[in-house]
Amino acid sequence: FKNFYFSKQGVEQPMLLKELSDGEHQLLHSLGMCLLFRESNSLFLLDEPETHFNPDWRANFITRLRQCLPDNEQVGHEMLITTHTPFLISDSKPDKVLVFSKDTHNGTVSISSPDYNTLGASINKITMKTFGKRETIGGYAHSLLEDFRGRFELGNEDKEKLIDEIHEQLGDSVEKILLIKAI
Repeated sequence: FKNFYFSKQGVEQPMLLKELSDGEHQLLHSLGMCLLFRESNSLFLLDEPETHFNPDWRANFITRLRQCLPDNEQVGHEMLITTHTPFLISDSKPDKVLVFSKDTHNGTVSISSPDYNTLGASINKITMKTFGKRETIGGYAHSLLEDFRGRFELGNEDKEKLIDEIHEQLGDSVEKILLIKAI
């Protein structure tokens, strides 16, 4: 269809499908496919469907999928989702989560199950235990934090002034609290 118009909640005039954002397209596609095939036995393969979603959509994606595919004893649905977001893992039971790891030396891929309860686990725990990412802040912020740590370890700084500077430059994080506690 060249010009496909539809009504969007909160928008007065009909919109063209091509006016949607990438995230809106992805959400419409994923949920639309589930609704389209909700009455048939189906296997859904979703490859990182949340890539263009905002944090709220990521946090609620599994709930929306469940709403589209209600329990029905007459119809069977299976779904395989690949993801790099901890939100989807937090909404999944550990027996439904597989972690793929690639050995950087020989290229072999291993598959394991999480050794903790993923359902309802915090994003920080999943990020650290499943993705091996210890820091819960961005790379640039982490480098600033490490610079402050280095200045503290040199022992040439007034501790109170250093703590004030840390508070002034960095937002709240576990990493910041741990550094200030160490100082």
